[in-house]
Amino acid sequence: MPSISLRGGPCPKARSASSPSAELDAEAFDRDGYFLTGDLGTIEADGRIRFRGRLKEMIKTGGVNVAPLEVEQVLLQHPDIVQAYVVSVPDRSKGEIVAAAVQLRGGAATDPAAIVVFCRERLASYKVPARLALRTAAQLPRTPTGKIHKPSLAEELAANSAT
Repeated sequence: MPSISLRGGPCPKARSASSPSAELDAEAFDRDGYFLTGDLGTIEADGRIRFRGRLKEMIKTGGVNVAPLEVEQVLLQHPDIVQAYVVSVPDRSKGEIVAAAVQLRGGAATDPAAIVVFCRERLASYKVPARLALRTAAQLPRTPTGKIHKPSLAEELAANSAT
C-alpha cells in the first residue's frame, strides 16, 4: 500500500516543527523534498485521499504486511462488535502476529472462536487475528485524551497470550 507524502502549500520545507534536529529532518523528508507523513492511503477517482492506516502500525507476519485498519473494519462488520483494535504482538516463528481486542455490544454472548470464524470467511488466513481478547470499554488502555493507547494494548495482549 502506498505511503502518503506531501510537498508545497502548508507543508514545511526546510524544517518540521516536530523535528528539531537535522537528523530527524532527514527522516521526515525524502530526497525530492516531499514530507513523509507516515500515513498509508490511496487516491480515489475523484482525487480525494483515502486513509488506510499508519506505516508504523503495519504488522509484518511471516514476511507479509497486514494493515490493522483492514482487519478492524472486518471485525466491526460483526453484528456483536462495537469497537475493535488490532495490533501486532511478537511471535517466535512469524516475527509478529495479528492480535485484536474487541468490545461486544451490551448483552452479546459471542465467543472469540465465533469471531475468528467470522474473520476467516472475510480475510486471507494471515490477516485473521491469531490472538483475540474480549474487553469492556473500561478495560481498554487509554491516553489522557481518551484515545486507545495501542502500544499498551499490544503489551497487554503479548503478556496475556491465553485471553
